[in-house]
Amino acid sequence: MMAAFRDHPPKTVGEIKVLAIEDYKLQEKIDLETGFKEKLLLPSSNVLKYWLEDGSWFCLRPSGTEPKIKFYFGVEGNHQDEATKKLKQLKTDVLKMINYMEAI
Repeated sequence: MMAAFRDHPPKTVGEIKVLAIEDYKLQEKIDLETGFKEKLLLPSSNVLKYWLEDGSWFCLRPSGTEPKIKFYFGVEGNHQDEATKKLKQLKTDVLKMINYMEAI
């Protein structure tokens, strides 16, 4: 699944545009609008982080001890209810992509 997300990165999550991808394995951040690549100064690790147009992000990495992939999410909102709603929608939209990525 990590290879599928790396080789076929989503351009949108739900209706939100993906602006940049941080690939910690390749140690680079790629701006999807300009193609500009920036070196990441953190150690190499099999982790992908996607930054979205609304300030949200999601990250995935394989577990070091189990055969599974862990997902992490971050959102911004003007108040708790808005952030909670955005988080729920982001999780739903990302998890919908898993079936597609598994089929690749």
